[in-house]
Amino acid sequence: MTPALIETQLLLEALRIGQTAADWQAACDRAGVDRDHLAVRAIVLGLAPQLHQRLKDWRLPIPPRATAKLAVTYQAQAQRNAGLFDQLADVLRACAGRGLRAIALKGVHLAALIYPDPALRPMNDIDLLFEPEALPEAEALLEALGYGGKHKAAGSGPGVVKHTSTFKRPGAEAATPNPYLSAEAGRLIEPHTSLEESWFGLRVDITPGVRERAVETYLAGQPCRVLAREDLLLHLCVHFCFHVIAGSPAMVQLVDLAVVTAAGGVDWPTFTARAAERRAAPYALAALSLADRLLSAPVGQALPDLARSTPPHLRARAARLDLATLLARTQQKPLVTLTDRLRRGLSDRAEAARWAPDWRGRWRVWQTALRLHRTDTAQLILKTVLAKNRIK
Repeated sequence: MTPALIETQLLLEALRIGQTAADWQAACDRAGVDRDHLAVRAIVLGLAPQLHQRLKDWRLPIPPRATAKLAVTYQAQAQRNAGLFDQLADVLRACAGRGLRAIALKGVHLAALIYPDPALRPMNDIDLLFEPEALPEAEALLEALGYGGKHKAAGSGPGVVKHTSTFKRPGAEAATPNPYLSAEAGRLIEPHTSLEESWFGLRVDITPGVRERAVETYLAGQPCRVLAREDLLLHLCVHFCFHVIAGSPAMVQLVDLAVVTAAGGVDWPTFTARAAERRAAPYALAALSLADRLLSAPVGQALPDLARSTPPHLRARAARLDLATLLARTQQKPLVTLTDRLRRGLSDRAEAARWAPDWRGRWRVWQTALRLHRTDTAQLILKTVLAKNRIK
């Protein structure tokens, strides 16, 4: 195994449900891993706050430099999350004033109500679900609060449709491209109109019914709604798998699955039935199977039912998904050249096609390669050509 794979495996071992200090220490000693390297890997993957807290709870001695790195990252995340919750309070207060009923998704829900300490769940943005007809008013509200919006057509690029706008207040930019290292990195708000995940023609939508089942609560001191526990877990499963398919970082999302299932409150027959109804069983099976193997997430009772609702080739895919595959997909080099972008476009489509339930789904994925005018790469080529012509 590569050093990165060994270090990542030990990080996940530290966060495994029911793990003990003695067993983890013994695993580290057998691997001969450098604790400083382990701290750096935790920071890169967004797991530093969780590792910091686990080692603190265990009272394990580690080198001062590694301890300092983990502590500083934890403090930065705590500061960052506090800022995000201040923003969330402002937005929810304004929504109440306009009669908008937002549903808080993913990070802010998990940090506030599921994780034992809000700083343990790294966040880059605030995701809020609105009714489609309320989106124009929600965007106007954000602009009135001083946010600038960026909009993108739903049919462009990989075809993401759950949100087509991102809002950000002008201010200090992050000193590093890694959002887990800066308390001042841009705090984004993304107004969603659905929970549909999509990537180059591969689509799954669990939105129907989630608004009606949403639970009333308080976030950042303001009334808000969050997803019912079964909807939350299904959303996290599908979202995690699409991070893998899209080649986006996914370790934080993997840990979410263990934390949510360990917190309890999931009605498993309802969850598995809903996953089958929304054709999301393959994603739930893959995500929960991996969380079970790597983090001992208490999900075993759901796996047989999910497997029965999953086509055989996707059952096999879920069984083959392991940590090495996860790292290979989600820790890819930045796209620098046009050749990089072309190769990545093909590899992303190939990965999406592998997750399609049948040949029709695979054809929908590969059809997107024929719509050159809608791709980000084609737009980049056009801009490059136009720029060269202007220079001439």
